[in-house]
Amino acid sequence: MLNRIIWINIIVFALIEISSLFNLGDENLWLATSADLQVLKYRPWTIVTHMFVHDGVWHLFWNLIGIWGFGRMYQAEEGSRKLLSTYVMGGLAGIIFVIGSVHLLPALSDFNFNISVMGASSAMFAIIAATATLNPNKKVNFILFGTVQLQHIAFAILLLNYFLFRDKQMEVMMGHFGGVLMGFLIVSQGRKGRNISLWLEWIFDVFMSIIPAKGGAKTKFKVFKGKKKPKAQSTRPKSDDEFNSERREKELKVDAILDKISRHGYDHLTKEEKEFLFKQSKK
Repeated sequence: MLNRIIWINIIVFALIEISSLFNLGDENLWLATSADLQVLKYRPWTIVTHMFVHDGVWHLFWNLIGIWGFGRMYQAEEGSRKLLSTYVMGGLAGIIFVIGSVHLLPALSDFNFNISVMGASSAMFAIIAATATLNPNKKVNFILFGTVQLQHIAFAILLLNYFLFRDKQMEVMMGHFGGVLMGFLIVSQGRKGRNISLWLEWIFDVFMSIIPAKGGAKTKFKVFKGKKKPKAQSTRPKSDDEFNSERREKELKVDAILDKISRHGYDHLTKEEKEFLFKQSKK
């Protein structure tokens, strides 16, 4: 999922750059969003698409560096589904904060509503905040600074962001703050048993259920009710077909468990699944 998010951002940027060669007008018009509610009324889909659009190579580069660096750690802990929902929730929170701040804060009353709002920055900050909240004391090695805790890295990035945008683009900083707040809430509320991104993950699950699983039909495991006498183990050596069939069944079960880890994280496995995976890893 992390690679897919990165590639979608790159492909969208490349397509927009290519279309600009044909002078088709504002190539970002139908993907970037706006803080003007009247404009947004006619382009509601841009609330989502804007988080995959960038206005320059460096804008794209730094966002993808942050997503990749923190997204790897976050996906390893929480799974691909949570990574995607955090990305989208962060982007949504960012545009909500931008719209709210330019309409409600007197300091931003002179905001130019003709400026398009775009970029994955709020989504990136949501992932950074979520990762740092999840494992604040996790240590990361830096060549120049040695070992640094994840919470300190996240704080340094937020502090740098504040000084970069506080004077000229305060509305951008507010959008980033919205992403940070969303990332923090997703993890902190999740620890209390409240999944605030559940509605979005449900949409993802419905959409993914429509797409055929890679490798063909899903493995089905039968559940037998009632007690049955265990079959006596045959001393007859297994044929090649029997051996290959059993090995294939185990491989399919391992693939299903690994797919579950990728989507939801290791902690969502049942005790039996963990034991089965552990036994197979020893073979």
